[in-house]
Amino acid sequence: MNTGILSLLIVGAMVTLMVLGLPLAFSIGAVAVCLTLYMFEPSVLTMLVSRIFEMSLDTALVSVPLFVMMASILKKSGIAEQLFNAVHIWSGRLRGGLAVGTILANLIMAAMVGIVGAEIVTFGLFALPVMLERKYDYKLALGSITAGGGLATLIPPSIVFIIYGMITGTSIGDLFIAGIVPGVILCFSFIGYILWHCWRNPEAAPIAAVEDLRLSIRQKLAMQKSLIAPILLAGSVLGSLYAGIATPTEAAAVGVGGAVICAILNRKLSWAMCWSSSVETVRVSAMMAWLIFGAQTLIGAYTLAGGTDFVKNLMISMDLGPWGTIILINLIWVFLGCIIDWIGICMLTVPIFFPIVKSYGFDPVWFGVVFCMNMHIAYLSPPFAMSAFYTKSISPPEVTMTDIYSATLPYLYMTVVVTIIMVAFPSLSLWLPLQMR
Repeated sequence: MNTGILSLLIVGAMVTLMVLGLPLAFSIGAVAVCLTLYMFEPSVLTMLVSRIFEMSLDTALVSVPLFVMMASILKKSGIAEQLFNAVHIWSGRLRGGLAVGTILANLIMAAMVGIVGAEIVTFGLFALPVMLERKYDYKLALGSITAGGGLATLIPPSIVFIIYGMITGTSIGDLFIAGIVPGVILCFSFIGYILWHCWRNPEAAPIAAVEDLRLSIRQKLAMQKSLIAPILLAGSVLGSLYAGIATPTEAAAVGVGGAVICAILNRKLSWAMCWSSSVETVRVSAMMAWLIFGAQTLIGAYTLAGGTDFVKNLMISMDLGPWGTIILINLIWVFLGCIIDWIGICMLTVPIFFPIVKSYGFDPVWFGVVFCMNMHIAYLSPPFAMSAFYTKSISPPEVTMTDIYSATLPYLYMTVVVTIIMVAFPSLSLWLPLQMR
């Protein structure tokens, strides 16, 4: 069968199975098995299983459940609420101060968690009721929580960077460092939008409550002691990694230990919390493992069928040049982000695109940052928009998915602009890693 027709059939089969309600991991896996049996002998399935087995031996994978465990413990330890209270009290008479504080608290929390869903659900449970109680525009409140949580895709220790680095063989430490500047730029672009929106629409964000305005400088500084533990935790995880003392897996283990200490300090540690955190870790890790296994099987079968060479030759024959190819890859990612989870996108496309990009001489670390920027777009892009689904899970019943989509559109546009800047100016993401070498 013609490879082009085969590629279209694979995509069509995957979309059909997902529309019918089959989970993404099993949709990919089912297509992979059918493709293998159609194109090759059944014994080839054994070779694909060995491919998965070899990948499962990569020790970097162990860091994923450890970071998930760290996020789960922190979510239940009260750290996020302390961060929010410590940051937003400085807003004073600034309109939109609670929304700005939510973005900044998400930025700090991202340096400890690295998981988008954990941030959105955690901050949504207490920041959203506070903003709605103080008569904030519901779209401003929903948007700041949904978009702010997405910063975890870029700020280390990002799970997205770990999976990308594992697939491409790129240094995870360099990827972590490279994500800092783009993440901070994206964060302050969100803050800039909030301030601009509140300046144009003062009714969208009332002035801070009287009790907040009456706080003295000494009282505000005293409240900052709650930042000590989170900063030390983030510093211990990232510092041990950047200094070369620990591998990503060892740094993740340090993070779990630090999260437990934070829970002890906040008197939240209990057997019930440990059990629920463990169950959540197993559930999330198992979901990611099945996605990785399914995608690896499909890519293996597709490669044997000549699919990766077909895609590579097709993109080269289009004669778009290096930058035209980068633009095309970004457009493909944006499209896929509307319908597929980021893990599926990473496992299915990066093994195909990475050799092409590398042959053009582009930096693998920069390409990883561009990928993560696109995944932030994917988190906000309807109809899939995972961030919107997380926000819906903690929103009042009267808030619809359409409301959340509408609330996140300005942040989606800002993310697209920052992504274009990161693509056009690679030095912005590569400057810090070069300074650390």
